[in-house]
Amino acid sequence: MGVAALPLLLVLALSSIHLSRAKIWQIDIPDNLEECYKRVKDVDVETYVGSLHSWQCEHALINSSLTSTATADADAYIKSLRDIAIKSTGRNTRQITSRCVRKEYRMLTTEERTRYHNAVVALKRDTSVRPNKFDAIANIHTGQTNLIAHGGAGFLGWHRIFLLIYETALRQVDPRICLPYWDSSLEGQLARPLESSLWTPDFFGTPRGPVVDGPFAGWRLPTGVQLIRNAGVDGDLLTPQIISNILTRRRYEEVVQTSASPQYDIELQHGTAHMYVGGVMTRLDTAAFDPIFFMHHAFIDYIFEMFRNRLRSIGVNPAQYPRSNSNFRHEPTATTGFGSYTQEYGYSDALASRTTYEPVPTCSARSPTCGVGSSLVCEVSTGRCLPALRSPRSKRQSSDKVPDTCNVERNYAIPNQNDYCCEDQCDIKEWVMIPVKIVNMRPPRFRKYKSFPVKDGVVMEMNDIYSPKLYEDTKRYISDKQSNLKTYSRCEEDNSVGQIFLYSHGMNYAGYYKESTIVDQKLTVSVSMGYIGVKKPADGAISKAIVRAHDSCGRVCHVACRDKEAREYSICSGAIAVNNQRPLMYGNKFDEALLNIFEYSPDSPLPKFKVDNLFLTFYCDYRSDYPFANLPSKKK
Repeated sequence: MGVAALPLLLVLALSSIHLSRAKIWQIDIPDNLEECYKRVKDVDVETYVGSLHSWQCEHALINSSLTSTATADADAYIKSLRDIAIKSTGRNTRQITSRCVRKEYRMLTTEERTRYHNAVVALKRDTSVRPNKFDAIANIHTGQTNLIAHGGAGFLGWHRIFLLIYETALRQVDPRICLPYWDSSLEGQLARPLESSLWTPDFFGTPRGPVVDGPFAGWRLPTGVQLIRNAGVDGDLLTPQIISNILTRRRYEEVVQTSASPQYDIELQHGTAHMYVGGVMTRLDTAAFDPIFFMHHAFIDYIFEMFRNRLRSIGVNPAQYPRSNSNFRHEPTATTGFGSYTQEYGYSDALASRTTYEPVPTCSARSPTCGVGSSLVCEVSTGRCLPALRSPRSKRQSSDKVPDTCNVERNYAIPNQNDYCCEDQCDIKEWVMIPVKIVNMRPPRFRKYKSFPVKDGVVMEMNDIYSPKLYEDTKRYISDKQSNLKTYSRCEEDNSVGQIFLYSHGMNYAGYYKESTIVDQKLTVSVSMGYIGVKKPADGAISKAIVRAHDSCGRVCHVACRDKEAREYSICSGAIAVNNQRPLMYGNKFDEALLNIFEYSPDSPLPKFKVDNLFLTFYCDYRSDYPFANLPSKKK
């Protein structure tokens, strides 16, 4: 071989090394996120829904470096609202700052509800403050402010101040109105919550996709993207039992600190409705741009007030700020970002005196009404006032759990609408699609598929042929190792078809993507494919994201990353980095991602399955731990 050929061989060798490098690789997750995950390290998985804990940790901590985009005129506007809401000085503020009586949204008369809607819309249309008054207020609940508002004892008090600022803005439009609250536990008592009249043009409007009807139809966020919801696709609603559990506690430290048990943690439980409404409400950085946010948090504030009353009844001072547990942003004297007001001020009696709450009434056979002008109806058998249903065919209420298979949309058939926003760009071209594999085990409470074995000519209806418990090997390796993890109250496990949700959170970009895939639950173990979006990496740059999966009942899946050299998978954090070196392990479009896994050629009608392009695999196997409470050691 000639000397002149050596440089060419060297170039080819280096090129080969370059092309063999992984284009997706695992990275460490931030320390503060790992710390949040570890809070449930020793907590029984039967006491909390795993995906709810994931939501709380990830939405409060990811993108913590983002800053608010408030303008100078917006800052001045917020300051003026704060001064009126809290200081209440001057003759012109007396009418606005008179004590508000907050009612449940459905307890408003038609006239009251119309005035309330008109005031909200008026704020959205008022561009005297950029981009408009509603968005200027909503923008407070973004960026680093979310670290002050979430993740500690200040959660309740901070949001109390925030609600008063918003309510003051509404009352500047119409002094006769007060902010209503949405008691989501009312829908939580219905057999089919999405059939509540709440999701009609007279109330919230469109439940899924872009909001095109109702009082907030046609709204857009400051990024320009439409107001989007995905109600009932994922998540859950508060229930009377959750609220009762919280109100059994005797100290603030049991319900608002990061060390609180999950079933009593108000901040954790409040996330159920955020996930249930979905869309804009899913992310803390966008949630306040949907008016539902303020009504939901008014209900959380009502629970706060009920807890204050309980403390007072047992001789505990409800204005005493809870002891902090190492989060400096939630120390009593830490700033709220609202001028000089501190976190402990959010618990003060002076602030609590601004508002009172009117409870939802009860009813009876003797008095079968739920208030004059109310949109709630009496369930006489239980004495509860519940939402009217929007579907004339649906007459049953919460106490009637008889399955109705006619026109019932199963969870696994529901799509999720993404906003495709990366930073301030909302376009599918900003995203790439990564294929992932899902290994799903049959849910532990899926008892019978009703395909039975036959012995001596007799159909044996004691078990079905797919049941893991029917066979010694699968029983030893699978069914005997499955735990009774807590699930959403609306969890359905009698279906042979299930749904696994996949989602990604940007770590070095502001973006969130969610999709789902279908799994065969009748099989002891089944394999499926899914595709998840991350920000398209620019030349010479990488996109970092956390990728997660959970089933439709809220049980979190374990994640493994592929070691290309060892050609096997091992447990990993699910945090990944992606670049645009070729050959790509993703697709710029969905079909490219699919053909990166299933390679077709003109010479063969059969596709080649390219396993090396599958970096992530999720194992939905119902083990007795929260998958990320004991992550592998970080790389040195």
